[in-house]
Amino acid sequence: MRRKDTTGAGDVKTRGPRAVRKAPSPEPRERILQEATRLIAQRGFGAISVNDVALAAGISKQALLYHYPSREALHEAVVASLIEHSNRHLLLLLGAFSGKGEERLERAMAQIRRFFDTDPHAARVILRELLDGDRTQVSRLSQGVEPWLRLMADTLRQGQQEGHIRQELDAEAAVAHVGTLLLTTFALLPLEGWPGVNDAEWRERRLGEVVRIIERYLFTQASPGPESPPRPASSRRQAK
Repeated sequence: MRRKDTTGAGDVKTRGPRAVRKAPSPEPRERILQEATRLIAQRGFGAISVNDVALAAGISKQALLYHYPSREALHEAVVASLIEHSNRHLLLLLGAFSGKGEERLERAMAQIRRFFDTDPHAARVILRELLDGDRTQVSRLSQGVEPWLRLMADTLRQGQQEGHIRQELDAEAAVAHVGTLLLTTFALLPLEGWPGVNDAEWRERRLGEVVRIIERYLFTQASPGPESPPRPASSRRQAK
């Protein structure tokens, strides 16, 4: 719409309300991968179809197949993305292993927590892949996390030489047990709660207890650590 400029400067275009810029949405290929990861975390790969992922991503089946030519190719891309994500965090995890044993654990736990927080579906997808037992994908995952496992086992053996890790521990088996505890904890955290406790508080209490369990399992003399927050009265009554 134009109005006549009475000053003689010519027609002046009038402007309506300024449009609000929306944050750019992920590229279709990335959006497909995100939705496939989320659906696999919720249902498992065997329970989803290409149509399910296309619908969740807001595109047609044909558009999805342009980026990922088959259901299996999409599955492989999800697993590859998890491996790439873990390898990026492995470089940061390497920097956590300096100082005393307990300090190493705290730093390593913080880094592992960042790994799962930045990809909240990762733990459940990994757990589902292991339970589904697809040999190809399990083998790919195992190869992808092998650097993590070797790093942890070597660190435990070094700690045994230094005297602060229990000598009777089998380093590889201990890594497997601790890894299972961490994986299942992070996989189940979004799905479970405790009556009368809000989700954020319950998450911190669960993760704090996981650290204490690992400390007492691994170290010859676990540090007392920060004092735990007082339990609600309802929890104390149930514990009696």
